[in-house]
Amino acid sequence: MSAENGSASTPPTSAGVLGSRYGTCDGKAALARETSPGSWQVKMHDPSSPRAGHDGWVMIGSGWSTLAEAAAATGLS
Repeated sequence: MSAENGSASTPPTSAGVLGSRYGTCDGKAALARETSPGSWQVKMHDPSSPRAGHDGWVMIGSGWSTLAEAAAATGLS
C-alpha cells in the first residue's frame, strides 16, 4: 500500500522469510521451496510433460519438514 492513502507497508522480518533452493532433478531444473515453516515442496521444469502446468513446472511432491528430506526423496541436487 502506498503512503498516499494513509497506509504504510512494513518490510518482512527475518522470521517471516521462507527458504528455497534451485537445483536439478533428472537433469532438469528444479526448485525446492518452503511453502510454510517446516513444509517443503519440490517442482521440476519439464514443459513437455503432460502433468506440467501452464508455466512448464511439474509438482514432484510436498510436505517434507526439511530441505534435506525433500532433496533425499526427490533426488534434488
